[in-house]
Amino acid sequence: MFVANIERSSRRYEWRGELYAIQDATASVMTFLIAAHGMGLASCWVGAFDEFAVCELLSIPYNIKPIAIVPLGFTDEKPSAPPRNKLETLVHKEMW
Repeated sequence: MFVANIERSSRRYEWRGELYAIQDATASVMTFLIAAHGMGLASCWVGAFDEFAVCELLSIPYNIKPIAIVPLGFTDEKPSAPPRNKLETLVHKEMW
């Protein structure tokens, strides 16, 4: 479980604190996924979940925002990569 402490970030960065807290948490998730892969572990970023149910189940305080759940383990299978958008549809040069 990766979370963002928006209250703490907002004390330092005011109204931008929420954005920074979420960015920090998502950067942590990516670093974790890359490290897990490097150790031969399988993982998956789960972002679609019931935040309120997760907070209640794990006794997460109201001021902490759940960002991602990452199941982790070993696998016998190596799944194929999902289809990706073409780079040209994602990257804009000089202008939008």
